[in-house]
Amino acid sequence: MTRSSGSRDGEPTGGAVLEKRIALWGAPESGRTTFVAMVPEAAEERSRGLGHGGTGRDHPPRWKVFGTDDATQRFLRHTDHALLSEHRFPGEPGGSVDTAEPTRYRFLFRRDPRLVPLHRFTDHFRFAATITELPDPSTRRDEVKRALADCTGLIVLFDPTDASGAGEDAVRALDRMLTEAAADLQPRTDPRGRLPFEPAVCVTKIDDMTLYREARLGAWAELDRDGRVRVRDPRAYFRRLCERDGPCPYPAAAELPGILERHFGRIRYYATSAAGFRRSAGRIDPESCRNVDPHGNRLDGPPHPQGVLEPILGMRAVRIAKGG
Repeated sequence: MTRSSGSRDGEPTGGAVLEKRIALWGAPESGRTTFVAMVPEAAEERSRGLGHGGTGRDHPPRWKVFGTDDATQRFLRHTDHALLSEHRFPGEPGGSVDTAEPTRYRFLFRRDPRLVPLHRFTDHFRFAATITELPDPSTRRDEVKRALADCTGLIVLFDPTDASGAGEDAVRALDRMLTEAAADLQPRTDPRGRLPFEPAVCVTKIDDMTLYREARLGAWAELDRDGRVRVRDPRAYFRRLCERDGPCPYPAAAELPGILERHFGRIRYYATSAAGFRRSAGRIDPESCRNVDPHGNRLDGPPHPQGVLEPILGMRAVRIAKGG
């Protein structure tokens, strides 16, 4: 499925654009590229509940997501081919050569006009989103500072499966990055010194069997009416994964809740999987639903992303001058 073209007719009109400027942070191998690549497919996946066991009133209205610049459209074409056609992760060996990835992605989000004929120019129905992958602040500090100064929201990808040591380093780097941002943006912080942009914490790879087992043991995971896995309390689930006796293999994870709560007021939490859970005849078998091969290199079927769109939809949009 190609969704990366045909976006010009959907661009907001008038003298201003509603935009969400989102910085994306995660350790290497935390799934940042796949997370961004699956944003349009996540919109399609989210709307599939309509007509499958429910009504439009029971399910969120349909969203369409388009890439709005050449770099994003090229990226989506290549990652669509990798993920949807070849069932492999972008950049993995054994597939066609991937294009160079941009670090800034531009999208237009638009609800199905058949469902929402009114109020179409509010961020509830149409907005632009720019997602910027934050580089390593130890080597590109000024670039990170500029991105954080400009952003309206921050998505933190927390990968509790990483045993390579990268997760440990990423927690330390995140703490330094947020501490420096609080100093740089001090005139914009609140009286307690908390940062001015909205945070969303995404527990990634929840389809991993260790994480999924933990969610089931803690009674956090359940199947919704469409047969999809839902984590009913992602904040409690996140905190459990960060505990010193939890399944996360790096000790620094225990410091992560305190780091985030020191720098932010309200924090939204999500349980996320870009690959999603494997289905048979449209349903999930809770005992056998891993959608990635045992080596973690390829998908066992088409992706069914979940928790990818919601962090973006949950953030506020700001009105900017067109072309700003």
